[in-house]
Amino acid sequence: MAKLIILEGLSRTGKTTISNDLQSKGYGRIISLKEKMPDHCDLASFYKGTFISYDAFFKAFPEETFILDRSIVSEMVYSKFFGRVQAISNLEIHDFLCEHEIYLFYLWNEHLDYMKRLPKDRIVYDAKDYTRLKNLFETSLNGISQSTDWMAINTSKYNIDETINLIKHHLWTIPEYEQ
Repeated sequence: MAKLIILEGLSRTGKTTISNDLQSKGYGRIISLKEKMPDHCDLASFYKGTFISYDAFFKAFPEETFILDRSIVSEMVYSKFFGRVQAISNLEIHDFLCEHEIYLFYLWNEHLDYMKRLPKDRIVYDAKDYTRLKNLFETSLNGISQSTDWMAINTSKYNIDETINLIKHHLWTIPEYEQ
């Protein structure tokens, strides 16, 4: 069974930096889409295709640990936020979560810190939309909590090194990751 370390959450919270650090320390291999919101196709089809590809990839390498910088949770959140059809059904998400050994970390921050970290989003979110996204993430994560455990980390409270240490500490308490 493939093991997944998922870094999920709001923009500019350190997901990519943390993914790179975890990979460099031997915690797994990163799987990340360079283009998170492509202009050239319909997003629902794009995310459905990546979901199917990821699932097949994990099944092909059952002894590996992979690090995902964003996941199906983002699809759940952003489809609601932008008012489009969710590409992956809740049943498919539940099945995926149950079929894999998952360690999910939800990273969030305050809007002021998002702005200080120079957002690179196609859309720069104002405070109201950022709060709405945070609430959608929390609602979605609470909805899947029956399928997987997750840990929330406020990266406005903890700097990047402290956040990495929190994640590593959580992983180290799991026997297979002890060094």
